[in-house]
Amino acid sequence: MKFIQVTNLNGDPIFVNPQHIGHMYEAGEKIEYGKVSKPKHTRLGVVTHNNGGFEVKETPQEIMKKIIP
Repeated sequence: MKFIQVTNLNGDPIFVNPQHIGHMYEAGEKIEYGKVSKPKHTRLGVVTHNNGGFEVKETPQEIMKKIIP
């Protein structure tokens, strides 16, 4: 079994089994009251997670490079 390390928006590492990734896509920054409340990030959908996945700092291209060296 292989795991890859990605970083959530708080800077903490998350270890994910690539076989359980269902989808990933880039989401733009979220602006509330004139401030950036959430920076640009990637939504990483993992089929074993209750709410569908994680918000991580890496781009989909960087994640694919970790999965397929």
